[in-house]
Amino acid sequence: MKSNNTPAKIIESIQEFYNGRDPEEIYNALEIDKNCFDNWIRDFGSIANELLELRDENDNLRTMFTNLSLVNQSLRNSLDSLTRTDSKIFELLLKKRGTGNLSFP
Repeated sequence: MKSNNTPAKIIESIQEFYNGRDPEEIYNALEIDKNCFDNWIRDFGSIANELLELRDENDNLRTMFTNLSLVNQSLRNSLDSLTRTDSKIFELLLKKRGTGNLSFP
């Protein structure tokens, strides 16, 4: 049995197991027996599962942030466009005010 498996390696191997990797491949790669791996799942399984859930949630939050950023940028562009149009109308009204003719073209 190999004794230099770090907690990170243990959790990674449990996550691979949860993701469908064949347990025999995991045992052979880590040079451990089934009982050792079963103990790891008992001791570290909840941590590995929680980490997988947090990664999924993080991916969802990244996607949500990206989508909201795109919407925000689109709204800012629309607002900038409206502001430029409004300022041109405002300038036109100021010019007409100076001439005394405030009728809109």
